[in-house]
Amino acid sequence: MPVIPIKIRFLLIAVLLIGGIVVSFLPYGLAWSWILLIPGIVLLVGYFLFGTLASAARAVERGDLDHAEEQLKWTWKPNWMLKMNRGVYHFLLGSIQMHRKDFNQAEVHMKDALEVGMPTGDYTAQIYLALVQMAANKNKLQLAKNYLKEAKNCQVTEPQITAAIQQIEKQLKMVPKGHQRMQMRGNRRPKRQR
Repeated sequence: MPVIPIKIRFLLIAVLLIGGIVVSFLPYGLAWSWILLIPGIVLLVGYFLFGTLASAARAVERGDLDHAEEQLKWTWKPNWMLKMNRGVYHFLLGSIQMHRKDFNQAEVHMKDALEVGMPTGDYTAQIYLALVQMAANKNKLQLAKNYLKEAKNCQVTEPQITAAIQQIEKQLKMVPKGHQRMQMRGNRRPKRQR
C-alpha cells in the first residue's frame, strides 16, 4: 500500500480543508464543499490516529535510521494515536536508539511500548529480547533471564524471533553461576573504569 509522504499529506489536508471552506461561501457551495472537506477531515483524523508510523517503519526496514527518526518527529501528538500505534511508535524509537548505542533512552522507549501494549506477540517478544540484551550488557543476569522468560511466554509466529529466543537462551546458559561479565554477541565489551 502506498504511503503518502508527510509533507504532501499536510499540503493535501490544507488544500482540501481550505478549499472546502472557500467553496462553502459560494452560492449553493455548502453542499459541494463536503466533497473537499470529507477527504481533508479523513486525512487529518488519520494523521492523529496513526501518526507517521508507516513511513518511519519503511525507513527502519531500509536501514535509514535518520529518515525514520525524522518521520517520527513529524508525529505531533503521539498520545493521541491509537493505543497499539503508540506502542509501535515507542518500539521504533527504542530500536533507533539501540542502533545508536543510547541504551538508556532505548530502555525507556521499550518499557513505554510494553506499558502501552503491542499489536502482536512478535513485537512484544522483540521488545523483551532487546531488554534481555540491555540487561545482560549491564551485567544484570537475573533480570536478563526474567526478560527472556517473558519473551518465551509471548505468542510468537515468526521463525526468526523463535530462533533468536533460542540463541539468547543458549548464551545465557553458558554463563557460569556467579560470573560477573556477560557479553551478548554483536556488542562491544564495556570499558573498564579506572
